[in-house]
Amino acid sequence: MRSCPTCQRTYPDDNQSNCPFDGAMLSAPYYPQPGQYQQQYAPPPQPPPGMNPMQPPPQGYAPPPTDWQGQGYPSQPVQPMGAGQYAPCPGCQRPDPEKMNFTWWGGMIGPRMLSHVKCRWCGMQYNGKTGQSNTTGIIIYSVVIFVIAILIGLGVFLSKS
Repeated sequence: MRSCPTCQRTYPDDNQSNCPFDGAMLSAPYYPQPGQYQQQYAPPPQPPPGMNPMQPPPQGYAPPPTDWQGQGYPSQPVQPMGAGQYAPCPGCQRPDPEKMNFTWWGGMIGPRMLSHVKCRWCGMQYNGKTGQSNTTGIIIYSVVIFVIAILIGLGVFLSKS
């Protein structure tokens, strides 16, 4: 089980690395068992010699900071979600996607209306507020813009006749 040091939420999935709510790095997996590890240990740079990897680490042990899966992702927690921050990527669960300023389907207005963002790592595009796909919103937006363009064109054509 992992926990978030910022918001204090716990997550049962040991493979999850970042908190989906604030983007902070989750604590190392720890499975406390009654009566074990009563001593307090200072965080060593390496696991203590003779530590069984199948047992939980001693209390207070934290592995040295590294980048996320060796891909240059910062080992420091990212800023908590606030103004200008978006939901983590639904594909790779990494926080801090890139805001889309222009798209072929919506120009400059569509992405702002739908909070359209793109993951900086896997390239997935989604709604930054909900973390869901924007496909339905894109279709509705495109149909509405098409109908408005037809109506304007029809109005111009009829006014010239």
